Amino acid sequence: MKKTIPAFILCATLALTATGCDSLEGGRATPAELAGSWTGPGAAQLTLREDGSLSAVNFPTDFSVTDDRPLEPRFTGNGQWSLEKKPVSGFDQQIDITLGEVFGSKQGTYMRIDGKGGRDGIYLPISEDSAAKFRFKRSAP
Repeated sequence: MKKTIPAFILCATLALTATGCDSLEGGRATPAELAGSWTGPGAAQLTLREDGSLSAVNFPTDFSVTDDRPLEPRFTGNGQWSLEKKPVSGFDQQIDITLGEVFGSKQGTYMRIDGKGGRDGIYLPISEDSAAKFRFKRSAP
């Protein structure tokens, strides 16, 4: 029994080393790493600039509760973005988004970063009750 526990610890350590610990840290990035153009499903486009401004085309602002698809109309226009502090280990860092006029008023939402530096994309969580994500991939730096 005494030899089993150290062997287990050794195997667990080797497994974490071999797979990397990025998955335990969650997605995170700097504003410079996120600046650039991103594309998503349905011709959605998002351009984040280092000065905190953004432009969006066909950006979803609401999703169906029955099948997680984006509802129309989508937002096209300008807005602002900011990056929250790096979260506690295991959580993806949040990007706060403020869109320009949507139905007569500004609308706020958030996205999350997937992977270090956003290498796996950025995404809109569709709902708190679903693991579904509306994912954007980098299209240009």
